[in-house]
Amino acid sequence: MGAYLAGTDLRVRRIVTSTAARAESTARLFREAFDPGIPMTSRRDLYHADVGNLLTIALEEADGDDDARILLVGHNPGMHELALFLCGEGDPEEIARLQTKFPTGALAEFDLPGRATGEIQPDSGRLLRFVRPKDLPG
Repeated sequence: MGAYLAGTDLRVRRIVTSTAARAESTARLFREAFDPGIPMTSRRDLYHADVGNLLTIALEEADGDDDARILLVGHNPGMHELALFLCGEGDPEEIARLQTKFPTGALAEFDLPGRATGEIQPDSGRLLRFVRPKDLPG
């Protein structure tokens, strides 16, 4: 997934991962394939985090930067619930796939107006991309 995304227009400025071994391993593999210079933070509070906690963590890590571009590496069901909470606009086919399942290793990218002020509302995000490992070529 990291190697595939490195060849796209995705830009990540910070990785925030759960302290769980598999999440940290996934985050490290992504960073190595994408850009080894990306700062990475491990947070215990990402483990079993719900939507409210995930939003709080993302806003803390963004630190008021309206163009923060943070990659959260966490766990379901929280990550799927967060994606569903944010998803208001985007490609209808991608939204339908996201609503069905958020498998391990999937990436959902959102544009979030109001993120610098912390005013993220349900359905306020635009889904820019939803990629599952099974969608990758080869």
